[in-house]
Amino acid sequence: MKKTLAVLVSAFLLTSLLFAGGKKEPAKEAQTIKFGVMPGTIRTAVVLLADHLGYYKEEGVKVEIREVANATAALTSISLAKGELDIWGTGIVPDLNFIANGSDLVIFEGTAAEGGAIVAKPENVAKFKDITPANYNGIKIATVRADTAWVVSRAHLEKVGVDVNSIQVVEVDSQVNVAEAVNKGEAVLGFLPAEFARKYAEKVDVVYEVGELEPLYVCCRQVTARTTLEQKRDELIKFTKANLRALKYYSDPANRDAVVAYLAEYSSQSTDYVYNYLFENRTIMTLNPNKQGVIDYYYSLVNAGYFSGDIKIEDHVESTIYDEALAQIKAQYPNEDFYKTL
Repeated sequence: MKKTLAVLVSAFLLTSLLFAGGKKEPAKEAQTIKFGVMPGTIRTAVVLLADHLGYYKEEGVKVEIREVANATAALTSISLAKGELDIWGTGIVPDLNFIANGSDLVIFEGTAAEGGAIVAKPENVAKFKDITPANYNGIKIATVRADTAWVVSRAHLEKVGVDVNSIQVVEVDSQVNVAEAVNKGEAVLGFLPAEFARKYAEKVDVVYEVGELEPLYVCCRQVTARTTLEQKRDELIKFTKANLRALKYYSDPANRDAVVAYLAEYSSQSTDYVYNYLFENRTIMTLNPNKQGVIDYYYSLVNAGYFSGDIKIEDHVESTIYDEALAQIKAQYPNEDFYKTL
């Protein structure tokens, strides 16, 4: 009897162990990434292509593209973490402004680099091609507040000896009014996104695309809330892997016509506009968050008087999601030379 009981107990314990060993933890529920875009814009071309080409689905992440009126609305929604929006990828100054004012946002990926222009009346272009204190000290310029082209150019001018504090800055409320101010002689130079410089070519000519002076300067970045970064980290890595694949597609000249056709249809812009925006301007699509570049840019804004500099910006920029996604993509596609260049 005792032997039988011992056998039954042993069998019960073995069965319990087998069931315990085979018990699976509930699978982590996949979370949706909600990405914000401004209607009719194509600055976030890589994300739009990743969605269009089905790369998000292939990487196992659900992404919703949601239209948002402007950066303020998008960043407010992300900061409040109500679940309406996770990522904003257009601009950098609004991101830094929210961070400087206490929002716990984190820049984790790039969207684009460069993309700004210095403009003048046609008869003044040759003069301002020669960047010297004699030509630049004391001039009057027009810009939208904290425009990236101006902030980066200001830092460059200071480096080459121009007294940037002597430059009179006329802040206007729109890009068209920058062009108008230059055209009417209210300012001798204007600072604009390159696409607007081309759009208003009947009023102004390009002196420099700012990337000629400061190659690969940071422009649009992708930003999210710190809580989202922590809660959706796996999804963000998959999101970035899909974006890297879309960047490869975008960068292949053989796909250029297809890229232009899709983005023209998406944005309701002409194919000429889309082609010039993407491939004629110095607008470089890049996913690298360029942490040091963001830090340098932030302190350029501090030096220009836009922020107090009280925030430790280093704590609001991270590159590990991009690094991990790139490492996985390189392992997944070991023979793809494109990824080796990133």
